[in-house]
Amino acid sequence: MSEYLMDKETDSLLYWEGRILKQQGISYLGYTNSSVTLNAEGRSVYMYFVTGENEEVNQPGLRVYVDGKEKSQIVLDRQEGWYFICELEPEREHEIRVVKITEAAMSYAGLQRIKIEDGKILPLKRAQDDRVKVEFIGDSITCGYGVHGEPESEYTIREEDGEYSYGAFMAREMNWNARWIAASGYGMYVEYTGNPDNNVPKLYPYVNWFVNREVYQKPEEFEPRYIFINLGTNDSGHLCKEEIRDNFLKAYEKFLKMLRANHREAVLVCVLGTLCSGVFPYVKQVVKKVRAEGMEKVYAFELPYHDVEKDGMASMHPSIATHKKDAERILAFMRQENLL
Repeated sequence: MSEYLMDKETDSLLYWEGRILKQQGISYLGYTNSSVTLNAEGRSVYMYFVTGENEEVNQPGLRVYVDGKEKSQIVLDRQEGWYFICELEPEREHEIRVVKITEAAMSYAGLQRIKIEDGKILPLKRAQDDRVKVEFIGDSITCGYGVHGEPESEYTIREEDGEYSYGAFMAREMNWNARWIAASGYGMYVEYTGNPDNNVPKLYPYVNWFVNREVYQKPEEFEPRYIFINLGTNDSGHLCKEEIRDNFLKAYEKFLKMLRANHREAVLVCVLGTLCSGVFPYVKQVVKKVRAEGMEKVYAFELPYHDVEKDGMASMHPSIATHKKDAERILAFMRQENLL
């Protein structure tokens, strides 16, 4: 049995996607659709994961792919321990990919060790990743919350699946190298309760704000061509208050200017509407203002409110059918604007 620690030598054999916090011998899969890929030969693969003191409804979920085919799903149901990942056909090289399909706000999956039975990790046979880089910034909709749930099912992270979010459908269709920075319940200025302490601009600068609030993300480490911002749904119930509305507008403008300062060539696409109405005009107002001040490559696009009668509803959230339609709507808008 070959065992590997999360050190520099092992890291050179792994391919990571997403914002990965690496500290004290642990590599954290935090945000939606973050993943680790390795090539190996042997009989089976095991991974040692650590996570927090999560209630059952917030235990992180992982999906396993072997040679590009889905094999299983794993739930981290204890704070630490070994998990069986997959069996391998002996005397053959295989690609194993593990994706965290749940979000960072609820729980993390810290990879500490890997074991290969009767085999070893092999050097990656992966060409340089030249795919277009993109970021999806948002709330529970962007996380794919509830997509596997009944229309009005009670809260559980088990029904969340980032690989069925609108962003994931877009990324697969366009073969993008995508990252997600999203948190359920969070807004541009206030969370769904009206509390301004929990908003996405606050957590965005960090690699993983939910695990370590001292390690900042280096903007140059990942230069996206497109950044999609889908925020305002959780703010929407509080914008009737003038003070919150004014601060929402200021927060949105400040966030766009921060994104532009960090990524000067990125196209910023502000979308909204799937689960709220009457808020998009405020987004459009901000976009119009920053464009008038000279900001280029920033756009606003309103998505229609989800059609529950026709497309269903999942845990009070958009269904998979709606996510697919929103993906196509955004891509159609981008083609219309000659952004693709």
